[in-house]
Parts: sequence; C-alpha cells; structure tokens
Amino acid sequence: MSEFTPLIGLDPTSGPLPAARHREATRPASLDGAVVGLVSNGLGESDTVLRTVSRELEPYGVRDVVFVRKPSVSVPPAPMDWERLIAQVTVAVAGFGG
Repeated sequence: MSEFTPLIGLDPTSGPLPAARHREATRPASLDGAVVGLVSNGLGESDTVLRTVSRELEPYGVRDVVFVRKPSVSVPPAPMDWERLIAQVTVAVAGFGG
C-alpha cells in the first residue's frame, strides 16, 4: 500500500484589494528647508545611489539628510532608526538594490 502526501494548491490571484484604510501623506510643495530620509536596503549599489541622490538634492534647499541602512532586505529599519526617521524627516525615499 502506498501513502500519498496531500498537495495543497494556492491561488495567487486575490482579485481587487480592499480600499486603503489610511490616507497618503501630504507631499510638500518644495524641498526648501526639508529634512530628507534616505532608507537603503543594503543590496547592490543602493547605498551608492542614495548617497548620489543626497548630493543631487543640495540645489533644492534641503536642510539635512538622514541616511538609514536596514540590517537586511527582509526586515524594517531598526527601532532606533525608525525613531530618527519619524522624529526628524519631512519626506523619505526608499532605495532598493538587487
């Protein structure tokens, strides 16, 4: 007598997603005086690209840049880094390398 292992099929099509329960953050009219958060996932050249973005922001009046490098692509920033972003930045950019 042979034993069979049950096979479970998953359907990756979920149909329409429910409406978001949160509202999008208001975008500033300009970056003049803004503090920009740059969040790197640490893969590939994401650090290099975001450092270049930082330099390119200078002519737009950015007051400061807060650079955060996540410990891994699969996790959020460390709690202390989240606190820095929440407390200090006006707008943030996430960079994904691969």
